[in-house]
Amino acid sequence: METRFPAFKALGNRGADPDGVVPETTAIVHSFAAEVILRVAAQARRDRMEATASKIALLRDALLGEDDMAAADFVRDARLGGMPADTLYYGLVAGAVQQVGDVWARDHITLPDMLRTSQRVWRIMNDLREVFVRLSDRKPGQRAVFAPCPSEPHRIGLTITADDLRRRGWEIELVTEDDHDSLVQEIERRAPIHVALGATSVDMTLELTRLVVALRAHIPGVWVMIGGPITEQVPDLLALTGADALANTAEHAERLMLDHMADLLDRRANRY
Repeated sequence: METRFPAFKALGNRGADPDGVVPETTAIVHSFAAEVILRVAAQARRDRMEATASKIALLRDALLGEDDMAAADFVRDARLGGMPADTLYYGLVAGAVQQVGDVWARDHITLPDMLRTSQRVWRIMNDLREVFVRLSDRKPGQRAVFAPCPSEPHRIGLTITADDLRRRGWEIELVTEDDHDSLVQEIERRAPIHVALGATSVDMTLELTRLVVALRAHIPGVWVMIGGPITEQVPDLLALTGADALANTAEHAERLMLDHMADLLDRRANRY
């Protein structure tokens, strides 16, 4: 599974200052990095006893250290050593990221270093996403949550697509919230396998990326599709946002979701 880190690949070809940050994109970089760190840190659970304080501290140090693969290797070794997926994510990774966030809050880490750490966390999230997908026994039925970006004024296209899919036998729940956190909370409460986000303007690119990152943190294994005019306005939208697919018609959306369902069943059948 590809371990894209949203937006930064697209920003990589622009001129940077001596600290490695493109001045006009500093706010964007900060927003993305903060979303990754704060969302994952919020998942920390103290009841995961196998994720000991010493292990959490070691992973924290690996996330902040010089070796770019040390953190991912540490998590992989813990998984191969028998640590359950829930403990890996909610105990070990989230606990370590929570400590990274504490370091950041004390201004003991520069923005370029936080970007590097966020990229490492994103890589681990993607690796664990595959683990959660393979371990889940939940049947991927013809259900999905559709949601426009917060403050998106043009929602008719997403509504029409949802209605069309309902006529095709899908169970589609349309969730609308004008606040980022509220939307993430409402989608998380439904724990969907498929989520479709709608946006009509390039101005929604940052919000889409933040939504994808937040959904990945709150619902490991979630599959995210983007629809709407933005898909034709923003080159490399998948790379920018970290989403899984783009679709602009009910037919295309249905085909993509059915393909994903078939892929899930195949991966679970070969998980052992």
